Amino acid sequence: MNKIPLFFVFQVFLISGAFSSCENPEIKSTSYTTQDATILTHIAYISEFNVKCGSGSLTNLYSLLGDTIQPVGMTGPNKYQISWTEEVKNARNGDITIKLFDDDGYALLRKAQRAGDDLKTVPHFAVITINHPGTYKGPWISCECLAVAFSLVVCYYAIHFRSKLLA
Repeated sequence: MNKIPLFFVFQVFLISGAFSSCENPEIKSTSYTTQDATILTHIAYISEFNVKCGSGSLTNLYSLLGDTIQPVGMTGPNKYQISWTEEVKNARNGDITIKLFDDDGYALLRKAQRAGDDLKTVPHFAVITINHPGTYKGPWISCECLAVAFSLVVCYYAIHFRSKLLA
């Protein structure tokens, strides 16, 4: 009697393991970064993407940014989102590549991290690129400085011509 439930549980694990890996993934991503740093102290990076598996399915994803591993948020069926912030002075410009890992890759990544190995050698599930063109930090010369400089020039010419008229 105990063999039937054990056999059933074993079959469920075999079937779920066979369909858990996503093969031939097709990824479509869109990204957003804040570009106005005149009043902000942090730059936000957001990437939303859809994963369509050729065969199998996908449950969890993890991202590697530099040496930081963080889970990827699932926003719907086959829809994921990565987001983080950086200080304006530390914000990166240009293309930022993010490596994605599935559950198996995450296990290998954590193992390499514990062993002190190079994390770049761990095989990844996919790569996403976010393009950040840079931040606008305001004009080179502020309007207040221009107004003061213009006022000083006008005062100089007014005093200069007044002294010529009175002389």
